[in-house]
Amino acid sequence: MHLQLVDVHKSFGDNSVLRGVSFEVSPGEVVALVGENGAGKSTLTRVISGAHQPDAGRLLIDGVPAAFKDPQSAMARGIEVIYQEFQQNLFPHLTVAENMYVLDRERRFGNLFVSKQRMAEAAGTALRRLGMEIDVHRPVGDLGVAERQMVEIAKAMTHDLSLLILDEPTAALDERESEQLFAQVRGLRAAGVSVIYISHRLDEVFQLADRIVVLRDGRVTLDAPRGELDPDRVVTAMVGDTVDDFYPKERNATNQVVLEVRGARHADFHDVDLRVHAGEVLGIGGVVGCGRSSLLRALFGLRPLAGGSVSVAGTPVRVRDVRDAIDSRIAYLSPDRQAEGLCMSLSVEANVSLASLRDYSPAGNVVRRAKERAATGQVISDLRVRTASPAAAVGSLSGGNQQKALFAKWVMTRPRVLLMDEPTRGVDVGAKTEIYRIINKLTADGVAVVLVSSDLPELVAMSDRVVVMREGRLVAELAGDRLDEQSILKHALVGAV
Repeated sequence: MHLQLVDVHKSFGDNSVLRGVSFEVSPGEVVALVGENGAGKSTLTRVISGAHQPDAGRLLIDGVPAAFKDPQSAMARGIEVIYQEFQQNLFPHLTVAENMYVLDRERRFGNLFVSKQRMAEAAGTALRRLGMEIDVHRPVGDLGVAERQMVEIAKAMTHDLSLLILDEPTAALDERESEQLFAQVRGLRAAGVSVIYISHRLDEVFQLADRIVVLRDGRVTLDAPRGELDPDRVVTAMVGDTVDDFYPKERNATNQVVLEVRGARHADFHDVDLRVHAGEVLGIGGVVGCGRSSLLRALFGLRPLAGGSVSVAGTPVRVRDVRDAIDSRIAYLSPDRQAEGLCMSLSVEANVSLASLRDYSPAGNVVRRAKERAATGQVISDLRVRTASPAAAVGSLSGGNQQKALFAKWVMTRPRVLLMDEPTRGVDVGAKTEIYRIINKLTADGVAVVLVSSDLPELVAMSDRVVVMREGRLVAELAGDRLDEQSILKHALVGAV
């Protein structure tokens, strides 16, 4: 498919989101679409897919004007979109196979009672092409985030594709799974399928894209072949200023042990020992499913430990549930801010004070609103959460500002330990830098930070030490000259190097 966008405009009320966007995607070309949150990428995707109608401008397919009244019309022309919040397109109570063919089961496989086995076989074949062995009879709701992401990708690839739009497809994937996805994208390119690849991860953009298009404030600020560009030029086009330091890590570690874990075990991990110092960032590396995320959830009481001990600042604590964790001054940033971190329909102010609400209700029944608003207003300002008002719904904020609101929520609890799982997932370069500065501020205040990240450059740059997990066990500790991406990956995949 040869897709052309010509002077496309789109506004919502007084908010002009797209301001004369023009670019094209040739058959068999991978075009990376990058820009800060709020630059217009999602709106442009919805215009291409028929979810929004442009106010002005034209879409041409193979030189012929096209107008899609809805996403189904676009899908009929071979246009598929996998959005960043892909889980909204999956039915948790249906099986993997049923999710993959829910829209065209009867056309492909006939009567339901005849088709189930054929449908399961086709779903298994599609997933194996992505290098995934997933039980296609399992309900999707039982799968992890990364597995659900691969199901959605495999689902799109079962259709007759002409153009595939991927929005942050590797946000929930580890290094191995990302490489499998890249191989599939290259295969689609070789087959003549056009691909628009939206990502904040510039390393994978430069690895995969043929051409890079940058949006800023609803306008194209850069459109050039990848070979003519470098990351600095792309970042400058995104933010308007040169970003010299992606990872402004400040070293604040002391000798005081704040978090000590001994012999921790659970169904997903075994005999884990950790010591994290005041002001230190301890990174945990490993592939998805190695036990690192389960460890953080257990330390926060979401999946209580089956054995072992935990101490905070030298005092043994028993974390049976989330309230125990908060009372022990342990905080946790979930990798899924919309499902587990924030209440999207509530205000920014209500979200920020939610975990510390008891501080503003001494009697347990009446909240002192004035005190609550003063405290939340201060932390919203300190963490630079950009919102029209503290009373605005947190769901109205950009992804980066939602993430900063999530940080603000836990800052309000005055934590001694902060557990972070993918803290910059799905946020732009500018928001990442601000989040790193928040982490620096917390470590300067003596907070012990545990960081899980699939972004290896981030993990290396922001950590004082990195421990690597493999198959539920710690297999290495890396620091100083031994701490690099290659060492983490080797230990994560094969154990001892």
